Amino acid sequence: MASTNQSDFASDPRMKLNEQTGKWSFVGDDEISYEYDENVGAWFPMYDEKLMEAQASVYAVPGVEENVVIKPKEKKKRAATYDLSANDPEEASKKPKREPVKKPVTSVYVTGIPPDVTMEEMKTTFSKCGVIMEDLETGEPKIKIYRDDNGLSKGDALVSYFKEESVPLAIDLLDESELRPGHSSTKMNVQKAVFKEKEPVEKKKTTPGKVKAKKKLQQLQRKFDWVDEEGGKKQEKFAKIVILKNMYTQEELDADPTLLLELKDDVREECERLGEVTNVILYDKSPGGVISVRFKETESADACVLLMNKRFFGGRQITAEIFDGKTKYLKSGGIPSEEDEEAERLRLERYAKWLEEGGGGGDKTP
Repeated sequence: MASTNQSDFASDPRMKLNEQTGKWSFVGDDEISYEYDENVGAWFPMYDEKLMEAQASVYAVPGVEENVVIKPKEKKKRAATYDLSANDPEEASKKPKREPVKKPVTSVYVTGIPPDVTMEEMKTTFSKCGVIMEDLETGEPKIKIYRDDNGLSKGDALVSYFKEESVPLAIDLLDESELRPGHSSTKMNVQKAVFKEKEPVEKKKTTPGKVKAKKKLQQLQRKFDWVDEEGGKKQEKFAKIVILKNMYTQEELDADPTLLLELKDDVREECERLGEVTNVILYDKSPGGVISVRFKETESADACVLLMNKRFFGGRQITAEIFDGKTKYLKSGGIPSEEDEEAERLRLERYAKWLEEGGGGGDKTP
């Protein structure tokens, strides 16, 4: 069990301090890397490639694989049909009755949680496996912690996801894991929730409350659509653009004049595994190490966000998101100002000096 007292970290040979992030980490007996969160005062599993791949598989875009280029879907022709039973009582009697469609199970039942568990703890842990459903009235995460009269947890809870694919992922990743890493008393049991079927009731007229609930569900669905339909063609254009951040620093660009082209080539090569890339732009005049990638298809852009977000590139954790259509990013080569021209002149001088010092890697010629 790892200590949560920071004064003990430096003396524990298992602990490592990440100088870039200033956070402590260690590898547990379960071969999972944990990172200490000072705000919560507890150890949490670190994101790694296996975890990211498992998460990405839940929301993978159909037809998109890392080594497959997306092709436009062909429209299928509809064949005309004629229902013989419409005017024939005998045919109608032969027609089998439809079985009621079973609703997908999107919830997991959790046991073994500590008495002082908080809603935020549960949300932080179980959000790693997918988007948690929101209460249609309050907007709060749909996590029910069963409590006694004193407000303490009885040891079990119900977590509801937005998509049913999150259920098996939560079972695989969180069953028999510790809610608070390093504390064996918080080991959880996670299983698919089982509900009793309700008695059928007569359909009632739509009430204002149901209309509100329907709108809320539509808002949740947009978390997976990435594109606001109200934007029309212009919004569809933005949906094909992915913004990558923390890809480089200005100091790196100043030190190596060729880095700009190398970065664009590396990003294009990586992203072309997901679909046709039409443009890659490096915004060297904006802070945050920003690069944009424009795809031919929106499905490729969605897959890029799932694959690239929170990945490490050049020792830095990058973020990937669909372009919001509003943020202005700046790059060299736009309308020049006196400041831009001076910066470009200094860049060319550094490039010339770099060549004179043998920056090309070969022998200098007289």
